[in-house]
Amino acid sequence: MVANAALATNFPLAEAPSHGATVRGAHARTGQDAPAIRVIACPGGAGRLPQHARALPAAALPAAFILVNAFAYRRQKLSFMGRDGGEDTPGTVYYAVSLTALALFSFGIGTPYVGALGVFCMAFGDGFAAVLGKRFGKRVIAGCCGKTLVGSATMLAVSFAACAIVLLAPAPFGADGALGAPFGAFAPVGPVASSLLAAALLAALAAAIELFSVEGLDNLFVPLGVSALYAVLFLPAAAYTPALAGLLLSGAVALASFRLRLLTVAGGLGAVAVGTLAFAIGGWPLWLLLMWFFGSSNVASKLMARSAVKRNGGATASRKHSGPRTLRQVLANSVPFLACALAYTATGEPWLLLLASGALAASTADTWASEVGVYSRRPPVNILTREPMQRGLSGGVSPLGLAATVVGAVTSAFLAMLLFHAFGYAIPTGPDAFFFNIACGVVGSLVDSVLGVVMQAKYRCPNDAEGGLVETPPCGAQAALVSGYAWVT
Repeated sequence: MVANAALATNFPLAEAPSHGATVRGAHARTGQDAPAIRVIACPGGAGRLPQHARALPAAALPAAFILVNAFAYRRQKLSFMGRDGGEDTPGTVYYAVSLTALALFSFGIGTPYVGALGVFCMAFGDGFAAVLGKRFGKRVIAGCCGKTLVGSATMLAVSFAACAIVLLAPAPFGADGALGAPFGAFAPVGPVASSLLAAALLAALAAAIELFSVEGLDNLFVPLGVSALYAVLFLPAAAYTPALAGLLLSGAVALASFRLRLLTVAGGLGAVAVGTLAFAIGGWPLWLLLMWFFGSSNVASKLMARSAVKRNGGATASRKHSGPRTLRQVLANSVPFLACALAYTATGEPWLLLLASGALAASTADTWASEVGVYSRRPPVNILTREPMQRGLSGGVSPLGLAATVVGAVTSAFLAMLLFHAFGYAIPTGPDAFFFNIACGVVGSLVDSVLGVVMQAKYRCPNDAEGGLVETPPCGAQAALVSGYAWVT
């Protein structure tokens, strides 16, 4: 985009610290030293300021563009900042957000060129790809939202050139050919060749993200993804490293979810934030438990749907949460887990991490019950009154749904104990902890059903010939609230 290139020219490069110097300090998870922070002299020699003191001034301009671009997007102003072809996405807003985040991060750790890697890939790579792809692109890549082979190849080539220039540029403008630790498999080939190999890796990631992104999200994911990958692979491990690793992993899952229509854009961004926090706090165990919750429920639902179609007599009622999951649904399943995980971070009490896994077991059990139970051959009954209920409504239980509740809780509890033990976490993983997790899952799911009866909003549309109840009315304001509270959806 033209706007991307214009903003990128305002991303300042300043002196980066030498890769050898470090500031001593304990690292909570890796035990390694924190990266160096070089101090620079103030004008006139009045004092010395740390490099990260320049983070806020560097982020001021892109932060201002967040507001400008958001206004332009909402009011349909400044149309020259968007793509041709009538694409109506908040891509320019996402780009300003990524620029602001990278300015704060890269200046905060004293390596501005790390932020420049991601910014330049998007600004120049995507900019040239859009122009050349439109002009010369003849072959469209199937299933990639109209992206052309020429455009993707241009994105790869220009991103490689941009990253190579930044990595080989002398200080204070670049990395000066010296990749930080861990140097990895690139070490034996020398600084120039290793920088080119790193540039190729970063460019491949940028091209892949741009290819599979939807609704302008490449403006957010390309800059953040490229800079995060470089920081994880080529900078010394620091307190921020687990969060960046979680960002990369969760971003990849979100992109796949968008393609499979499992998440809305807002829901996907919320899931990335939750996944990043999960990995930063609990490492692989909590992140994999979160992925098990998300992935297993979708797989179970699709398998049950196919089974119902094959037997021709399966349930025809709609699922409780049909369509892609929204931000509200993501947060509803994540807030208890995150609260326990954050409490563990603040106190260091191992039982809080066990409680966090129990909260995920409850989310998994409840989601399995909703996604699988709706296909029960026997109609559901109200969990409180035992009276028959319409399929797909909160508060109904069925034998199949209850069985799915138990299976979801058991699998989540087993996986939690296995992961905590395998990764050496100092928390109980014996039978007591295992059954505690199962109890959390089953009880949490049943409590959710009770709340579904008492509080979940249920509506009836006046023009519905069948007179059925719905929790998300298609008729909007015309729907009549039958039970529950309108703010509980």
